[in-house]
Amino acid sequence: TFEVTGVSSGTLVNTADTTGGDTTATAVPFGELTADTASTAAQSLEVITNAANGFVVTVQADQQLLSANGADIDGFRNGSYDATPVAWESPSQTPGNENEYGHWGLSSNDTTLTAGLSDLYSGGDNFVSASTTPVEVFRHNGPTDGSVAGEGTAQVIYKQEISALQEAANDYTATLTYVATPVF
Repeated sequence: TFEVTGVSSGTLVNTADTTGGDTTATAVPFGELTADTASTAAQSLEVITNAANGFVVTVQADQQLLSANGADIDGFRNGSYDATPVAWESPSQTPGNENEYGHWGLSSNDTTLTAGLSDLYSGGDNFVSASTTPVEVFRHNGPTDGSVAGEGTAQVIYKQEISALQEAANDYTATLTYVATPVF
């Protein structure tokens, strides 16, 4: 079984970030965005499986955070859509370069990721861009009853930060899709 649940406001989700608002299984609201202030939200994942070689969970966005008026919050960092985990950085805010006005990314507190993504948890605050291709956020190499952190439970961390140059909108959205795959 695979379950996604919300995380309460004020929860320390890695060694550097505390959630700023409540999430649910189906919504990760950042609320009103404040220039030059990063905000963090998270969801908890639970997997129960008897697959001999465990499982892998990925997440994929259908688009960047996009508003009805066409404004967007680009992928971390500055619209470069980093796939290699790096420490969080504020947007560069270069006038005339829209990709540098705001960005968002994701992390995980699972320390057993592969393909270099194990660095997501290194130091507690490394991030990659939310992507339209699947990003591994949770894995385990054996059966689990869903009760042990890093084996059956993990948190996916979402972070955004905008500058005063960010295009005005009040309805930025994207759809996230989690896929849990057993490994036999």
